[in-house]
Amino acid sequence: MRKRTSKPRRYRHHIKVLKSEVMTPRIAWFSFLSVLKTLSKVAIVLALLLGVAYGIRQAIEYSFHRNPDFRLQAIDLNENDVLDEAGVVEYLNIDLSANIFDFDVEHLEEQLLLIPAISVAEVKRDLPGTLEIRIKTRQPAAWIACPDEGFPAKRRREALLVDQEGFPYPCPPSQVDVCKDLPILLLTSITGKNITPGKTLDHPQYKHCLHLLKAISKRNPADLAMIETISQETEWSLKVVTRSQTSATFGLGNHERQLDYLDQALNHAQKKGYHIETINLIPKRNIPITVSGDAEPPRAIPVPEPDTVNLPESRREQDLRTLLNRN
Repeated sequence: MRKRTSKPRRYRHHIKVLKSEVMTPRIAWFSFLSVLKTLSKVAIVLALLLGVAYGIRQAIEYSFHRNPDFRLQAIDLNENDVLDEAGVVEYLNIDLSANIFDFDVEHLEEQLLLIPAISVAEVKRDLPGTLEIRIKTRQPAAWIACPDEGFPAKRRREALLVDQEGFPYPCPPSQVDVCKDLPILLLTSITGKNITPGKTLDHPQYKHCLHLLKAISKRNPADLAMIETISQETEWSLKVVTRSQTSATFGLGNHERQLDYLDQALNHAQKKGYHIETINLIPKRNIPITVSGDAEPPRAIPVPEPDTVNLPESRREQDLRTLLNRN
């Protein structure tokens, strides 16, 4: 094996020696000229490509970016309750004298999505000179309050709203009037269940309050304006305080029946001229209430619940009197 491998090695050595012997200055010069010629061709090709690229760039620059026909002429913004055209110009720092192609539409979309009240943003160029902006704002379901975590029970700018998907966000100035009639969901601080603006709520009390809120909205959306706060009073009950300061206790379920009875009781109290201070709607047959307007101080009175289905109006009125202990 050694003899076989030694011959090729010796042969390669002779080739190297031969090359070195025949490499004269003349041959070296022609080799250099050949390499230089090749490099010159590559340089010419590169120069041509760079020239073409520069020419295309200049053509685009003059045809689009420096073309006065493509100057920004209008901002087409869809109707919404968060931003108007002036607000968009100020927030995005838009140069009204700029060319329509000078705007990075993807960057503008990212900037709009930084506003918590905006859930979807789309920006497009509508040639020759219109910047089309379409945004979708969050639809608030209620106010969120947690005084222990620094979120007061207020209906004002920067107070927390929560949308239909449970996303809490600071109320923008333009939504204050729109949301002034929404209830406040009053939550307590729970370790590990902190309320963070911009992060979907994962709070057990919120879920229970939301269940009742949806039942109210389904039954009659106008009734939401009558509610001041909804909170979880115990592990098995919710408390609703109306704008007229009636405190109603609900269970965690069966809200339809409880809402029907509350509506009947409040209507009867308004008709007869007294005020219900507290009412416990959890029992099906004996409903404890306290009322004001009597000579004696209000006290809880367990009374039978009437069956008002298919009853004549006179019988229903009589049962309501019995129910509210107003005979």
